[in-house]
Amino acid sequence: MAHVMYSGKMISDQIDAYLTNGVAETDLYDGTLVVLGDLVEDTTYVANGDVQYDVYEATAATADATEVGIIDYAGISEGEINGNDYKIGVKLYNLAIPAGTNFRVRRLNLHDKFWLGASNFGANAPTVGQYAVPAANGEFAAAAALGDNLTVKILVEKDLTTGMRSNGKIYLVEVVQL
Repeated sequence: MAHVMYSGKMISDQIDAYLTNGVAETDLYDGTLVVLGDLVEDTTYVANGDVQYDVYEATAATADATEVGIIDYAGISEGEINGNDYKIGVKLYNLAIPAGTNFRVRRLNLHDKFWLGASNFGANAPTVGQYAVPAANGEFAAAAALGDNLTVKILVEKDLTTGMRSNGKIYLVEVVQL
């Protein structure tokens, strides 16, 4: 199973105002639903208002959250081999976002389509044709009917293949209610 989020066809791909940045005090994963709070304090340019203009405090969404965004982490994998530092900018899966690290947030809109890994649904795999709603810790939970707030419909299930290996399932979802 994998935590992963790939944009399919989203308003945030075309309109920059629906893309923003967040930073959290806890570790999160790619595809986590988040609630955005206030702009993050910044004392670099005190005369400009003491805040970063496009970085919000973020927390993992809960089941009762009414306005959420989704993390689309474009992080860089880093490693050290024999004293040499290596960085790979290829996004794969299970990318953990350390606390205090900035990440990209896509503000969700009606009819946005995107791919999520099986781990983004917690312990219960979703079913094609059914729905999913926000749950604890920024994950989705399967639902038999539309929820009160954000609801996505599961459209397609396929294998998440990296190289020649399957790393679980990914699901194409569409936002059907906000």
